[in-house]
This record gives sequence, structure tokens and C-alpha cells, in this order.
Amino acid sequence: MKKIAFVRTRYLPPSETFIYEELKNINTVKPIVFSRKKMNLDRFPYSDIRKLSRGTNNIIKRFRQEKIKLIHARFGNAGVRLMEVKRRTRLPMLTSFHGFDLPVKRSRKNLYHRKLPRLFRIGDRFTVPSFHMRQKLINWGCPPNKINVMYSGIDLKKFTYLKRDLKTENVVIIAVGRLHKKKGFRYLLKAFKQVVVQYPTSRLIIVGEGAERGKLSELISALNLKKYVKLEGIVTHSQMSAMLSQADIFCLPSVTTKEGNQEGIPNAIKEAMATGLPVVSTLHGGIPELVADESEGLLVPEKSVKLLAEKIMYLIENPSVRREMGQKGRAKVENSFDSSKQVRMLEDIYKELMGDNK
Repeated sequence: MKKIAFVRTRYLPPSETFIYEELKNINTVKPIVFSRKKMNLDRFPYSDIRKLSRGTNNIIKRFRQEKIKLIHARFGNAGVRLMEVKRRTRLPMLTSFHGFDLPVKRSRKNLYHRKLPRLFRIGDRFTVPSFHMRQKLINWGCPPNKINVMYSGIDLKKFTYLKRDLKTENVVIIAVGRLHKKKGFRYLLKAFKQVVVQYPTSRLIIVGEGAERGKLSELISALNLKKYVKLEGIVTHSQMSAMLSQADIFCLPSVTTKEGNQEGIPNAIKEAMATGLPVVSTLHGGIPELVADESEGLLVPEKSVKLLAEKIMYLIENPSVRREMGQKGRAKVENSFDSSKQVRMLEDIYKELMGDNK
């Protein structure tokens, strides 16, 4: 079985379950993970992890020792770092972009930005998680024929569909994601302040950890929401599944940061939809490719606190709409975002790229 170098400089942040789902489902080649830092191995166990050496010569030597036949760079920054390795080894290289690694705004002062055009010239193939990001790659100068849109999938066995009670009291809204500016949680808190005025028995749970935790805690206090909102932190997959099953509405109001950082298609939304939750989100990144407005959920413009509150309250008031949206959401995820199906597409790309590299 051919070996590929699966390069992720940090293996593996808690938010990158989608990478792990791909890695563990690949079975037509042997992925060897090369990483500079190992983390969360209890959450993402994998046996073949090697140290990613510093220095091009050392990386080339290790790849040759392992008889690597293809390089798969996870995120654009890894692809940029491996350009010289790719050139000298003449190995085919696939680079997967995911979001932050392709900013909307470019700067000539940014070394990474200056190197991206070369990556697009010498790289053999690129995957993106949405058609929205495909267009961003093209805008940066990547040849369209080198780009594959590959939706990242989830393990549907871990997220069971649940037909929820049709209630308007004690409604639980859940939000899941890294506590980062682009997740828009500050706007959700401001919107939820309006929600509890009309529906004081409603509750909000925010699951995740990150740099924004302190600011979000301060905002919860300033809005007098301590009674209504819980910052849950990081939870296990089984805990996540249980929390989603106990919720009634999922909300993720993603925004574009001032640096131009955007989402692809957040896996957290897919997981929520798999359990039958209706979604309230934003017209942002690739989200509309997953959630069609008024079908699987409701979408509002970025940073629109008023509309966000109105849509949440509409779903609280209309439990039958919640159930119908949840059913459509589960069907869409089964059709287009099942990890076991999506990884076959990835293997097809590997096979094509290694065709002349026996």
C-alpha cells in the first residue's frame, strides 16, 4: 500500500474533528502524519505520527526513508512551507484550504500572502470545503482546474436524529464553536438579551473554548445574563451528542473579521443538523451551501443583532417549523456531508495524483 505524508503542523486542535474523520476513514493508501506538535491524542488517537523535521533537507530525507508517494498539506500555510520539498522530491502535492488560511484581504507585507501565488503554480491540486472558498482561491490566482470542492463530512453514527417535543417554554438554544471573533458569539449574546425579555424560560448554552472567553464572560455579566447563559467549555463527542439532543435550536452567527478571516462550512452546524436541530446562522462564507434560508434554517446578515433575535424568537414560537427544518437538515447532511462518503472523493484525488508515481 502506498504511503502518503499527511502534514498537519499541530496534531490535532479540538476544532479539527473533520480532519480526524478523514484520516481514520482513508483505507486505499497509508497516511503517515507528520507534525511538529502532538496534542489531544486521547481525543484523536492515531498510531502513525512522526515528528515533522525542521529544515527542507531533513524533511526530504525523512520522506525518502518512509518511501512517501504523495504530500497532503493540511492548510495553506503547510503547503507554503513544503513548496521546496515538493519541488526537489518531485512528489505530487495536494493542499487543503479550510478558512483562515485564505484571507479576503491580502497584504504585500505578509510573507505568506506573497508566497501563495507560487504555491498555486507548483501545487498539483487543492481542495476547499465550499464553492465560496473555491472562488476565493480563483481570486488569489489559483487555476480553476486545480481546485476540487470537497465538503468535509461528519460521522453520522455519532449524531442520532431525534424528534423533539413541540414546546414553546424552556426552549434551549445551543451554540458550538471555538471562542473566536469570527464565530460571532458576542452578537448572539446581545440578541439573546432581547429573546429572554419575551421568553424568560429560554436558555443559551455556548460550547467551546478560546481566546474570547474572558470577553464573552464580561459581556454576559454586563447584559445580566448569568442566569440564562452557560459557557460550557470543551466537551467530548459523547457529551456533545447528548447536549445537542437536549437542545431545541442551534445558532452560529459567524462573521468576517477585520483581518478577512472567514468560515468554510462549520462542522458544528452539520452535527447539529444531523440530530434534527433547526439552524439560525448568517449569510457568511459557505454556510448558505449547507443551510438554505427557510428550509433547514434561517439566515440573517452578519452582525445583525435585531434580525438574529427575531429569527430565534420565530422558531421558539413555531415548534412545528423547528421540527420540519430539523428533518430537512438531517436529510441534507446524510446526502452530502457523510464522512464515509466524502473520504472516497479524497481517495480518488490521491489515486489520480499518484497515477504516474508508482
